[in-house]
Amino acid sequence: MSNPIFSDNASFNSSNQQSNTLMGMYNKIRHSSNPNKEAQDMLMNNPDFKNIVQYINQNGGNPKTAFYNMAAQKGVDPNSILSMLW
Repeated sequence: MSNPIFSDNASFNSSNQQSNTLMGMYNKIRHSSNPNKEAQDMLMNNPDFKNIVQYINQNGGNPKTAFYNMAAQKGVDPNSILSMLW
């Protein structure tokens, strides 16, 4: 199954610095021989994401499980959070 994030048709608005940074990250991951490792390395080297990646790894390496576990710990309905995003 192809991932639309890595498709040639993915487009970004490059009108500001943030989108240029995202485009650079996208291209680096897309052209990597191991995209998953490249993305994980980027996240682990970014202090904003390092704690998130560590928490996911502590929860079996599954982001969905980590999200549901954190919601349970905080007493929050995870489905209410997800419904806000869609």
